[in-house]
Amino acid sequence: MIEQLLDLAVPYGIFAVLFIWLLHTTNKRNELREDMYQKTIRKNQEIISEQAKSFSNLSGDITEIKDMLRGGASYDRL
Repeated sequence: MIEQLLDLAVPYGIFAVLFIWLLHTTNKRNELREDMYQKTIRKNQEIISEQAKSFSNLSGDITEIKDMLRGGASYDRL
C-alpha cells in the first residue's frame, strides 16, 4: 500500500513523497504507542482490582473491630 501511495506521489515532487513517508511512519509509531498504553491500562486495572479486594477485606475487619468496641469488648479479644 505504501508503495502505491509513493508511486502516486512521485509525479508531484519530493515534498509529496516526504509527506507520504512521514504520514506512514507517524501512524506506525502511534499504533505502537497505543498498544503500549492499552497494556499499561490493563495492568493498572488488575492492580486496582486487587487493591479493591484488599480494601473490602479491611473494611470488614474495621467494622468487626468497631462492633467489638461498641459492645464493650475487652481488648484481650482483639
